[in-house]
Amino acid sequence: MKKLPYLLFVIFFSIQIMAQKVINVKQFGAIGNGISNDTRAIQRAIDYLPSDSIVIIYFPKGIYNIASYTKTQNYLENFCIKLHSNLSVVGDGSNSVLRIANHLFDSKDTAANAHLFYGSNAKNISFSNFVVDMNGSENMVPKNVIKNHSAIFCNYGENFKLNHVTIKNCSGTNMLNIMGKGKNLLIENCQFINGGNYVGVTNPNQNQVDFSFVYSEWDSTNVIDNLIEQENRKIGLGNYCGGIELHGNNSKAFKNVIKGCWPAIYITSDMGILKNVTIEKNTMKDCVSGVSFWINFKMKNIVIKSNFINLSETPNTRNIFCAGINIPNGNMNESNYKLANTAPIIGLQIIGNTIEANSMKTLSIGMLLHSIHRCEISGNTIKKVNYGGIVLQGSKWGTDSVNIENNTFVGFRENKHPTAVAGYIVATDTRIQTLTEKELFKNILVSNNNFIGNTEVVKSKNFYGAFIALPKKMRNSIKFVGNQFINNDKNIHWIDTD
Repeated sequence: MKKLPYLLFVIFFSIQIMAQKVINVKQFGAIGNGISNDTRAIQRAIDYLPSDSIVIIYFPKGIYNIASYTKTQNYLENFCIKLHSNLSVVGDGSNSVLRIANHLFDSKDTAANAHLFYGSNAKNISFSNFVVDMNGSENMVPKNVIKNHSAIFCNYGENFKLNHVTIKNCSGTNMLNIMGKGKNLLIENCQFINGGNYVGVTNPNQNQVDFSFVYSEWDSTNVIDNLIEQENRKIGLGNYCGGIELHGNNSKAFKNVIKGCWPAIYITSDMGILKNVTIEKNTMKDCVSGVSFWINFKMKNIVIKSNFINLSETPNTRNIFCAGINIPNGNMNESNYKLANTAPIIGLQIIGNTIEANSMKTLSIGMLLHSIHRCEISGNTIKKVNYGGIVLQGSKWGTDSVNIENNTFVGFRENKHPTAVAGYIVATDTRIQTLTEKELFKNILVSNNNFIGNTEVVKSKNFYGAFIALPKKMRNSIKFVGNQFINNDKNIHWIDTD
C-alpha cells in the first residue's frame, strides 16, 4: 500500500507529458539548411493543433531560413510566423538557429517589414534554447524609412517566458516588443546582442535612430540575469540604444549585465500612473546613461538599488551630458507631455549604487533629478564625474522631502566646459517668473555625506562642494548637516537668482 502514492504520482506525471504534444517542424517540411524558405512549414507545424492544446514546437539542429512574411492591414503587425496560445518553442541550444533571409526588409517600402514571431492576445507561450539571427547587416534600414521588425512581438496577452534564448543583429526598432495591457513576462538567462546602429558589422545601420533591446508595456515584467550588449560601443552609441524599457507596474530588472547602451534601463509612465518598479543589482558598463526616466503620469514607489553604473560618452553631437540616473526635465516653465515633465515621482529610493564616469569631454553627472517627493538617496558612491554628483533642478512640480545622506563623492574630474559651474551637490532653479508654492524646493536635507576632493578639482575656480542657485525665498529649503568636506576649501556657495 505504501507504493500506491508513488505509483499515482508517476501515472499523473506521465499523463502531463503525454498532454504536451511535441511537434517537430521538420515533419512539416522545414529543411533547416539555411537556404530553403522554412517559413510556411514552421507555420504549418504551429497550426497543426488547436490553441487549446498544450504544444511543444521543436526545432532540431539546423539553420531555418525565414524568407517570407504575411502582410496585414496594419504594416506594424506584419508577421513571418503567427503564434497562438499554449505554445512552447524549443530548440537544441546554439545548434538551432532561426535566421532572417538576406534583403527581406531592406527595401525603401516602409511596409516591407514584419515580426519574426507575432502574437495577439496570446497566452501561455514560452521560448527556450535557440538562437534568432535578425541578419541586420543584410537588412539595413534605408534613409527616411521606418522599419519595425522584431524577433518577438506580442500585442496584449499573458504569461510569456523566455529562457536561454539568444537574439542578435537586429536592424529594426525593437528586438523584443511586448505591447498593450498584458501581464506576466519573464525574461531570464537570455542574451541580446547588437541592434540599432550596430548590427554586427562596421558599416553602421545609421538610419535606425531609436532602438531598444527589450521593450515591455506589460505589468509584472521581470528581466533577470540576462546579457544585453553592443559589441562595438563606438558604432552602437552613435544613436539611441535602449537596453531594457519598462512601462508596466510591478516590474523588475535584476542582475542583468548591460553593455554599450543609451540608456541602459528606461522607466516610463506614458500609459498611466506607474507603480512598484525595482532596478536592482544590475551592471551597466560603457553606457551613456544608466537609469533614465520619462514621466508623463505620476510614478510611485520606484527603487534603484545596488547597481553598478559606468558612464561613457557618445560620438553623437546631440548629447551634451551623461548621467548615471537621469530624469529629463524638458522645459521647466511648463508641464508638457512631449517633454516628460507632467507629473512628479513619489517615493523614489536610490540606495547603495555605484556610479562612475570614464574620462570624457562631455559633462558627466551622477544623478540629474527633479520633481521628486518623499525621496531617499543614501549609501551611494559617485566618482570620477566632472560636473555634478547629485543635481537637483526646479520644475513645475517642485521637489519636496528629500534625504541625501551617507553618500560618498570621490575622485571628481575637472570639466572643460566654458560656463558650467560644478559641485558635489548642485541645485538650480533659475526661472524668473513668480514661483507658486507647489513649485518650490522644500525639506531637502543633505547629511553625513563624504565629499572627498582631489587637487585637480579643488583648484578649479568653477567647482564647489555644493553650488546652490535658487530664488531667495528658498534660502532655507536645503539644509547641510554633518557632512565631511575633505580637501575642499569652497564648501557651500549660494547664489540668489531673483
